[in-house]
Amino acid sequence: MKSNNFCIILAGGVGKRLWPVSRQSKPKQFVDFFGVGKSLLQLTFERISAIVPAENIYISTCEEYAALAREQLPQLSEGQFLLEPVRLSTGPAAIRASWHIARRCPGANILAMPADQFITNEMAFRMDVAQAFSYVEQHRSFLALGIKAQNPNTAYGYIQRGRQKGKNLYEVKTFTEKPGRVYAETFVRSGEFLWNTGIFLWNAGAMQRVGEELLPGLYHTDIIISSNEEENDIVHSCYPAAERVTLDILLLENQNMDILECNFGWCDVGSWPVMRNVLPKSAEGNAVVITPAEELAEEGKGGRVTFRNSHNTIVSVPEGVATLVQGLDGYLVALKGNVLVVIPNDDPARIKSVVTEVQVKYGEEYL
Repeated sequence: MKSNNFCIILAGGVGKRLWPVSRQSKPKQFVDFFGVGKSLLQLTFERISAIVPAENIYISTCEEYAALAREQLPQLSEGQFLLEPVRLSTGPAAIRASWHIARRCPGANILAMPADQFITNEMAFRMDVAQAFSYVEQHRSFLALGIKAQNPNTAYGYIQRGRQKGKNLYEVKTFTEKPGRVYAETFVRSGEFLWNTGIFLWNAGAMQRVGEELLPGLYHTDIIISSNEEENDIVHSCYPAAERVTLDILLLENQNMDILECNFGWCDVGSWPVMRNVLPKSAEGNAVVITPAEELAEEGKGGRVTFRNSHNTIVSVPEGVATLVQGLDGYLVALKGNVLVVIPNDDPARIKSVVTEVQVKYGEEYL
């Protein structure tokens, strides 16, 4: 492993599209969806620690989730948790983390990725990331990792390949975030589009140019920083004034980008339709998520879910809850704490509108 390779795991989101299992008090990145005893964040850390030295991995999250992140990754030092004083999406969070890393290693090569990725071919992933690290070290530019678009998923972003620059390497021609169904179908048929994985790499010097525009208070400070407390004071003073923007939009729509076409088997498990697709399923297409027991369930009993005349349905219940589902096709049935949801599972964005409705009608305690 190269000592100047670093990783930022972006873990500050609230995961509304996986509500009600993903809640404001414990969002999706801290949840074990696969019944392996590890959260999405812990699985991501394990994956990256095979590529990047553990001491070079940073967790970017908001202050309200600091305790959860530290509890799940106790092997990391206090300085490896970079906290956002306000939630401004992944753009400012990545810049703040890149600035912190550059102060430690001005020539750092940096990988940033969300905490909710599902990757099936770990060896292919390592090989692609190694190639990507080498590229940004040599070219001091921004690089995205993309996957060939295989179906018209409207929850993903689509990157059109431009001029080929090397093996599986292209200029980014266009970027469309979460297109409608008709456009997504056109993109897939064309064969020119890759799914945006949300995984980006850059050299610290390249991100400095972007950071000076979005967070000038960080890069233009004359204060000599000698402790984490002093750094946090500077971040608190200038971070809230930054523009709210995702890292995807910040880079893909505003910078000259290249993209590496990868083949490591990828899904963004940020919605219930995708979650059902990646989970083991019965012959009828039904899937089950058993979450840790809460006050509604007796711990240690496992999950008891029975399907009758039901197809393509996903059920998520706590340990110890017996569930019978009959006559449903293409539904989500999810119980978590004080919320039960039974809703068609055909649209990744549907649940977000439901969350908004619940917030207006019943208040924050159900979010």
